[in-house]
Amino acid sequence: MKSNHKNILIVFDASGHTAVSMRIATELAVKMQTGIRALYVEDNDLLNAVELPFTREVSLQTAAKSNIDSASMMQKFRADAENIKKQIEEMALTHRVSLSFSSMRGQKVQVIKNRTEEVNMVLIPAACSSRSGKQQTYHRDEIILVYEDNSLASEKSLNIALSQAVKQSYQLIIFVNNEQSKQHVEKILRQKGVHAMCQVNDYSSLDEVVFLMYKHTPALLVLPDDSPLVQDEAMLNKLINFLQSDILLVR
Repeated sequence: MKSNHKNILIVFDASGHTAVSMRIATELAVKMQTGIRALYVEDNDLLNAVELPFTREVSLQTAAKSNIDSASMMQKFRADAENIKKQIEEMALTHRVSLSFSSMRGQKVQVIKNRTEEVNMVLIPAACSSRSGKQQTYHRDEIILVYEDNSLASEKSLNIALSQAVKQSYQLIIFVNNEQSKQHVEKILRQKGVHAMCQVNDYSSLDEVVFLMYKHTPALLVLPDDSPLVQDEAMLNKLINFLQSDILLVR
């Protein structure tokens, strides 16, 4: 499939995933006539943690504890990656989307921040459970977009969020950083005949914005690549590890 569009990168790891994230990546690839690069990250932090003498693996189903070492963890990584590869290959084949799959050792946030110029969107699947071990309340009928003023990435993000909201019949919530951006976005919404909630937020307190994300826990969080939530590595790490939502970064 030839196109001027760059690839979509979807990043998996041992925190789990759902088929919804694969479907989103595939639908975007079809719409934009581009390919998918799927990457499984073997988490260095987990590998280091299992070597500590007090580390135990706890079953989510039975709460039973067992010993685990780095060799066992690598086996789990490889089995997980193979399972994900089969699932996404089947979906890509069905929709005739080109796909490459690879694995690498590292940290998810660093991999995302260091991605190549051949990638213009990154999809980070929602974890099946939060790193805190607690189940969160899912608001699976919402999409949240964080819109940045005078940003090409924000305009692309807005178009993607609108199309996904219409396609899935989801409520769209748009956070903007000033009143001028709010008026601009509302004008576009009127032109397209799409209803969405548009809210001005002060990005000077990133923790407050992150709290709003946790409060909503949308099905999909769309962030332009130049958003402070993406540029601040600690904040991006919080969203990836603790927010149970698919996250789409748009360059």
